[in-house]
Amino acid sequence: MSDYVEEMHDYSDTMKNFGKNISQMELKDKTAKQNKKLVGRYIREKYADGYSFYKIVKENKHTVRIQVITGIGDDWVIPYWGESSTINKNYALSNIQYRDELAKIFS
Repeated sequence: MSDYVEEMHDYSDTMKNFGKNISQMELKDKTAKQNKKLVGRYIREKYADGYSFYKIVKENKHTVRIQVITGIGDDWVIPYWGESSTINKNYALSNIQYRDELAKIFS
């Protein structure tokens, strides 16, 4: 029985950490948005039964550098991007715009 209680405690701590990490990710995203910056925003990519989340760490003229965000759930890594990648800037902008529009609808 004590093993079960210990496992539940670990699960509870894990969920608290997920919540803190998600809050941090959203705060950084909000701050970058308010400052009209792409660096600090995040994109999400559908994968398996959920999403993979990547933060934008560098902005170039036509591309952005992204890095996977971990500690927020399943921590999926997209096979074609890996842990970090350079992707088309327009794709990132479209992804962020879609997310921002959804947030407006549900606020």
